[in-house]
Amino acid sequence: MASTSPARTRQSAAARKKAASARPAPVSDPLDGFEPIRIAADEDVVEERVPLFYIGDDEYTVPTEIPPGVALQYLRQARESGHELATPPLLIRVLGEDAYMALEQSKAVKDDQLQQIVQIIIDLALNKEKAKDKEDGEGKARRG
Repeated sequence: MASTSPARTRQSAAARKKAASARPAPVSDPLDGFEPIRIAADEDVVEERVPLFYIGDDEYTVPTEIPPGVALQYLRQARESGHELATPPLLIRVLGEDAYMALEQSKAVKDDQLQQIVQIIIDLALNKEKAKDKEDGEGKARRG
């Protein structure tokens, strides 16, 4: 058995020496030519809003485009605690605290009206209208 042990040791040492001297093949840099993505500062974004509902003569609006981060926050909260608990923070963030409180305190708002308002906000946040347009063929390149 003593005769096999030195050979194994020599072989292992030779293999280690060969492995140490082997150099990995150069790998192309995945960021070669990459330009950093520039995102505008929040104060540089002009938020266009449109009326969503009225309580009496008071107008309450929503943004025409809801930032993707709002949808991500809603989806994360929905995954963690369910859609029922994720919806109020979404409404507050999109409508604003005053509009949310006006809805919450309104004695005249009907259940179907509230459900419609909530569904519109969820659809806006998740870009469901844009996704529907794409499914219906809008936004696809036309062949001529």
